[in-house]
Amino acid sequence: MREVDYKNRGVLRLALALVVLCGLSQRALAGEVREDGTAPRPNIIVILADDMGWGDVSLNGANLLQTPNIDRIGREGVRLDHFYAAANVCTPSRASLLTGRYAIRSGMQFVIRPHSTDGMPADEITLADMLKSAGYATGMVGKWHLGHRDDFWPTNQGFDEFFGVPYSNDMKPFDLYEQKTVIQSPVDQSALTDRYTEATTSFIRRHADKPFFLYFAQTFPHIPLHVPTDKQGQSRAGMYGDVIQHLDSGIGAILRTLEDEGIADNTLIIFTSDNGPWFEGDAGDFRGRKGGTHEGSYLVPFLARWPEKIPAGTTSSAMSMNIDLLPTLAHVAGAQVPEDRTIDGRDITPLLMGGEQSPHDVLFFFNENDVVGARDARFRLVLHDYYRKYYVPFEYFGAKMLFDLQRDPEERFNYSHSEPEAAERLMQAVQAMRADIADLVKKPESVQAPKEGGKVGPDLDTGAP
Repeated sequence: MREVDYKNRGVLRLALALVVLCGLSQRALAGEVREDGTAPRPNIIVILADDMGWGDVSLNGANLLQTPNIDRIGREGVRLDHFYAAANVCTPSRASLLTGRYAIRSGMQFVIRPHSTDGMPADEITLADMLKSAGYATGMVGKWHLGHRDDFWPTNQGFDEFFGVPYSNDMKPFDLYEQKTVIQSPVDQSALTDRYTEATTSFIRRHADKPFFLYFAQTFPHIPLHVPTDKQGQSRAGMYGDVIQHLDSGIGAILRTLEDEGIADNTLIIFTSDNGPWFEGDAGDFRGRKGGTHEGSYLVPFLARWPEKIPAGTTSSAMSMNIDLLPTLAHVAGAQVPEDRTIDGRDITPLLMGGEQSPHDVLFFFNENDVVGARDARFRLVLHDYYRKYYVPFEYFGAKMLFDLQRDPEERFNYSHSEPEAAERLMQAVQAMRADIADLVKKPESVQAPKEGGKVGPDLDTGAP
């Protein structure tokens, strides 16, 4: 495969030289060496599924649904087998991905509701802010879910363009926006994936002549599930499988667009999810689901493709997390990581090339205000869990759970008694993190909207009279 890729690249370079000599469009030159002789900066696309499990990718073992285009990203690039979301639900996970910080540091530890007045602080530096400052065109397509007032809107968080929805598709009002303007109310969810694909490919075509960053945050497979009528019954995994396969076909259109524009080789495209699967979906052989505290709640698929740099078929089992994207993308784009605040993420570029040494000694797992778990290279400490409707604080019962991920990756048995030093080491790390964030703990908003008064849904200044 690599030999064929390099041959194609040579043909492309010859064709591009002829284009220049003929004085035609130089759009496809975006991936070539710059005038100063330095390597070009890559285009960057981050695709984030909503509530898609680690095992919902056929490359990770899914057998009732097929994801050939997502698989292609991994087969022609890298697959990270121990990549985590920093939180077990939507808002804090997305905040962590975009800022490189555990969500509590930006006050985003709770899920944003339609009646929420809270959102990502304007002084946070997002991936889009950082890359825009480095000269990238920035765009977002899909689900935002980090606040829906003017200060919190994507176009005030570093994105030049926004096409998408303010929050999850089980919340109302659920309208589709372009910039700050409602273009469909309510959203026709059966057509939403196709509209996202169209917006994504349009952005790529319009910005193919200079470096761009595109954040595509899918609405699905978060419930309720929707696909066009002619896409129903296409998988053996019910409507859920149909949704995944339709999502995958849109990713195929994105890959084809990159090829058509001649920029596929120098585009880093990443596919992952915001947390584990909810009421449907496959967490693989791992314990737990969305909202929980075990592996399956946080462990998510991660596949990345960058033909100019990442060898095809690369894998790594070293642990990493979505907080690592900001420093990693800063490295590959030549951007500056913010130095005036705590950045919890680390550069995982070596892992993308197949390295097996994580830059983290310990990763922490949050549930709202609480650090509910931590892991190192071998062990995972779980401090809280759920039983029926009760939140069970193991640590206060003197029953902390220590799982050996080498011996028992399914987290079936507690090794805290036979491995007391590992349990104590991780507990000390948790206590240090808790002390670090103690002043950032806050009360959640009510899940229910107020019965009287208060704005529900986005409140934006569109400049209209």
